[in-house]
Amino acid sequence: MRSLLRSRRGSVAFATVIALVPLIGVVALGGEAGSWYVTRQHAQNAADAAAYSGAVQELCLSNLPCAVTETVDYRAKQAAAQNAFCNAGGSSYPGSQCGTSPTGISQTVVIASHTSWKGAAGTYVQATVSQQQPAYLARVLGLTTVNIGATAVAKVQSLTAPPCVLSLTGSISFQGSPNINAPNCGMASNSTAKDAIDFTGGGMTMNLGSLSTVGGCTGAATFCNTALTYMPAPIPNPFSALDGALTALCGASPTLPAKCGLAKCTPATAFTPYTAANPCTNDGFKTKGTDVLTLTPGVYFVSGKLTLAGGSSITGTGVTFIVLPGGEIDTKGGGTLTLSGPTTAPSASSLPAALQSSAASFQYMAMYYASAVEAEFGGTSNINLTGNIYAPNATVTFQGNPSMAVDGGQCGQLIAASVEFNGNATFDTTGCPAATKLTSSQYVQLVQ
Repeated sequence: MRSLLRSRRGSVAFATVIALVPLIGVVALGGEAGSWYVTRQHAQNAADAAAYSGAVQELCLSNLPCAVTETVDYRAKQAAAQNAFCNAGGSSYPGSQCGTSPTGISQTVVIASHTSWKGAAGTYVQATVSQQQPAYLARVLGLTTVNIGATAVAKVQSLTAPPCVLSLTGSISFQGSPNINAPNCGMASNSTAKDAIDFTGGGMTMNLGSLSTVGGCTGAATFCNTALTYMPAPIPNPFSALDGALTALCGASPTLPAKCGLAKCTPATAFTPYTAANPCTNDGFKTKGTDVLTLTPGVYFVSGKLTLAGGSSITGTGVTFIVLPGGEIDTKGGGTLTLSGPTTAPSASSLPAALQSSAASFQYMAMYYASAVEAEFGGTSNINLTGNIYAPNATVTFQGNPSMAVDGGQCGQLIAASVEFNGNATFDTTGCPAATKLTSSQYVQLVQ
């Protein structure tokens, strides 16, 4: 017995068992803390998604019409629910991943809109998500519950350079070696296609204030990398009211080429402006090689094909051309068309009754090209326009050496169904006066 009491065999094992008790407790407590960290990461993901989705909806609602009419709060909480964070009873959102919470666990999602954040003015959406859950081994530290939360803030951002070229439904494409110089404005496409901006060839020179699209960009990565793609909202068309007004004038499906109820201007040798006393259109007008026509300020309707023979020219300052559906301009023979839009809106007597409510849209507008026939502008086609060009149904192709200007500056606006810059075209618009109507591209960015 005395030998047994003096034996030291098993003492190390006994000491190890004693030491393992607190060690296992610390490891278990660390495991519980690790689960808090994982929950914190999930909460941050939910907060980021909620703030971003809320800001996207804020952007959508500020650019009516918005196809998604839910409130900012709804869209943000839906995004949080899709990331498994819901207020009590808030699991009914489409795509919600919130199930029945275990006993003792509760979640909250709070959405707030702000007009400033950390002293910076702007449009912000803040999302705060949290989860309260029971403490287990952490009770030894005096904790009965643990609150795990996360906050994210998203801002609606605007590009500093507004676009001077907007493609409404098609792409903006660059082929060959065009030279684009527009440092104070940009280009944008409202197309959702993957090639909404398309670069073919690598010899081009680009100096753009911004390049953005609701769709994607294809072609040279050097240029696509500078584009903001898949923007959350299209750029509003400032001249959309003209489309409805023209439909009121011409009808929804006019016989092409349309004259829209206007008489043919006479005499055939004169290019005649519209007036209340002489409501006419220059239908199928053709110049002779020796014609040099200088137009008085006013609005001129064009129907059919306007043909400029080689050596002839039409020049006008304070002039707006309205090319009616089915109309086109042909200068392939070498004729020249040079127009500068008016600095003031035309008077009511200069427009048909159907267009008079949209008179302000014609300020600075050199051409309203209502036809769907492709339009070619530039040096090789001898068309030079100063002012806004609106061609909502046509592809506008720039080639040669075109330039645009508004009110003496160098920032005209081209708004067309789609736009192409081909060959060695040079597009130069080096400033943006207040006369521009296009808004800057907007996007959403997480700022916290």
